Amino acid sequence: MDFKHERDCVKKLMICVCLVFIFAIGCGKSDSPSTVVKKFYEAVEKNDTKAIAKYSTPETVSLLAMFGTKMQGEVAKKGKIQKTTEKINNDEAVVDVTFNNGENSEMKLIKVNGEWKVNISMEK
Repeated sequence: MDFKHERDCVKKLMICVCLVFIFAIGCGKSDSPSTVVKKFYEAVEKNDTKAIAKYSTPETVSLLAMFGTKMQGEVAKKGKIQKTTEKINNDEAVVDVTFNNGENSEMKLIKVNGEWKVNISMEK
């Protein structure tokens, strides 16, 4: 019986399993709600419509299309995000944001297909 051959096959199998596991973990990781909010604000500030769509729900994108330039000016006045605090409840999150100018804001997010999205809505 050739144990060396069997041992080599087991080693190769273990390496393949480890690589698949590492790949699955890396691909399954999504940005935190706080990170999404920061990227969203950067996108609004730059008027980067692709990034806005990436980090927002469709309803948010529609609202920004109506108020985009005004929102861009508001974000610029507030300055960069200084601090965030997030509260997650299943597929919903609230991120409290403190800006450099001292203003605070609350952003609501929902999970869509495993990714956090800013969810600005006309509903209360």
